[in-house]
Amino acid sequence: MPKLHRYLSWSILGIFTVILIVACGRPSNFPESDRSTATSVESCRLVSHEMGETEICGEPQKVAALSPHILDSILALGVQPVAYAETKDLNIQTYDNPASQIPYIGKWVTTQPIGLGDRKSPSLERLTLVQPDLILGEKWLNKDEYPLLTQIAPTLLFSDERADGQQVWQQDIEGIAQALGREAQAEELLAAFDPQIAQARAPLQPVLQTYPRVLLIGSNLTTHVYSQPESTTGRLLKAIGFEIVQSPGIQGNAEISWEILPKIETDIILVLSWNNDSFSHPEAILQEKWAKNSLLNSMPVFQQGRVYFVDYQLWGSNIRGPLTDRLILEALPDLLLNSIESK
Repeated sequence: MPKLHRYLSWSILGIFTVILIVACGRPSNFPESDRSTATSVESCRLVSHEMGETEICGEPQKVAALSPHILDSILALGVQPVAYAETKDLNIQTYDNPASQIPYIGKWVTTQPIGLGDRKSPSLERLTLVQPDLILGEKWLNKDEYPLLTQIAPTLLFSDERADGQQVWQQDIEGIAQALGREAQAEELLAAFDPQIAQARAPLQPVLQTYPRVLLIGSNLTTHVYSQPESTTGRLLKAIGFEIVQSPGIQGNAEISWEILPKIETDIILVLSWNNDSFSHPEAILQEKWAKNSLLNSMPVFQQGRVYFVDYQLWGSNIRGPLTDRLILEALPDLLLNSIESK
């Protein structure tokens, strides 16, 4: 799904209410750089992020993650969240069973983080009650609330977007790690990426030789379909060696029409699926709709069993972290080797 910038809708009364809650919830002598009075000056460091520089001392113990991407990154670095905001408001007050409540990466959560609602509008009131040591978020999601967030705790906003528009966790993992005091763990994650790609590439060699061209689209099959070459899956497939194809004249993650799909020459189609009415297994719903669509089910690539439906939440660009890469790379061989087995 394309990135949507949140429309600022706070009323004046609402803003003053939050400010009042924050003011009552924390001491008046609470400068941003003095969260840990017991920490020596030597352990303090200035951390650069998208909103400037923030001084952090020691290793924060109560970290709030304001998006799935941030949660993935801190979990990969060995840090557990005290509060968390998802891609949509799941109306969860406390993630008391995170393995089932947080899609895909919840199995790595050992705490019971407080639910903050939607990543585009995390609850400032609940954050204030949690009293975190550190708040981590993304600039494109949280820049409007940044002044209020900094009144609750030191807040750092990051961006994983490179100059070419590709979102990659390697872009901001070192900054996140520095904020958490986990620089060594970040170096390990960066060093492990190429071996993970090589491990996934080895069993996929038969597919690479026979069906090297892959079309990536994101869709709910009712209103929109988007070309998704710059998704997390697109980045990983290119690193493995696949050719990511697009419709002529289409660049990047752009909207396309259904009528174009049969005209695109490709060996494999991966459909990154979402369902506006469901947060669970949208790929099954989309596969059923595709099979009933006369235009789509007549495509040779579909009839030959080389159209695969996966969940956008993981395979698209919602989570985008080291753990996401690991899960996709582990799943790709089993998924795509069906192309050869059914030949």
